[in-house]
Amino acid sequence: MSKAKNHSIARKSLRRTIFFVAAILFAASTFDAYNQAQLALVLILFIGVLSVTLLTGISGQLSLGQGALMAVGGYCMALLMINQSYSLWVAIPLAIVGSALAGLLLGIAAARLTGPYLAGTTLVIALAIPTLANRFMSVLKGDEGLPVDVGYPPVWFTNLFGEPSYEQWQLYVALPFAAIALFLASNILLSRTGRMWRAIRDNETAAALSGVNFSRQKIFVFVVSATFAGLSGALYGLRGLVGPSVYPVSLSLLLLTAAVLGGIRSIFGAFIGTVIVVFLPDWIDAVLHQFELSEQVSNFMPALVSSLLLILTVVINPAGVAGTHLHKHKHK
Repeated sequence: MSKAKNHSIARKSLRRTIFFVAAILFAASTFDAYNQAQLALVLILFIGVLSVTLLTGISGQLSLGQGALMAVGGYCMALLMINQSYSLWVAIPLAIVGSALAGLLLGIAAARLTGPYLAGTTLVIALAIPTLANRFMSVLKGDEGLPVDVGYPPVWFTNLFGEPSYEQWQLYVALPFAAIALFLASNILLSRTGRMWRAIRDNETAAALSGVNFSRQKIFVFVVSATFAGLSGALYGLRGLVGPSVYPVSLSLLLLTAAVLGGIRSIFGAFIGTVIVVFLPDWIDAVLHQFELSEQVSNFMPALVSSLLLILTVVINPAGVAGTHLHKHKHK
């Protein structure tokens, strides 16, 4: 690929990232403290959903264990901050490296698996998190977990931008990492690497005949996906605790649900899907507030509605919200 083409891809990804950051900052300026915290959660989970988009949507490898890779990032970050007294700005990059190594090991095993065998293997890894936390109680603290949080902003930040609320600081910590993740994901999807992953997804034999080493690429995409998931997990742990209850199997399913609802082959779809799964309980609560329903029924409604949306999306519109948008755009 020529340097001009590479520069063009980088400029396009940079424009997307700048627009994304500006839109988030504008939305945050209009939100109250609660919705700012929700927006910070959207940014954190968006990175995790991007890991599903790259792994499942682009390369065609189904994983039900992204939550486990998030846990690797969370535990690495928490151990470095608690035992080594590292700041989160040092601990998070090192946690990403730890997650990438876990992704490498998983990718080596996954390169020999496909379909339900791969999905089952990754699901077992997600189910093993509580057992591992209890097995290494002295280090991982079992079900009690490791307490960490986002801390306070540095002096130079408060001198420049004033004293942010705790919710705003959560948002400001998550935003640069989400922006970097978006830039890298956009570059990958627009580059030759993205095209090779799509070729493997569509037809491994044809990809191999075209000169693509699909075994090596399948390992590589697992490493990249684990990097994104580990970053998301580290930021997710900074909400107060790193423990088995923070990274349950349902977290992996939540990421997959968000990717499918928004459009599993699209970065835009990853963001839309994340917004839906994070804000859906609030939207349902606003609607149900007008009716007199028991608390037990109200508590189950978000899970019920998201399940129905997932089924309807798979049956009626498998491309998700982003796919519908692109389809309309092409036929204008």
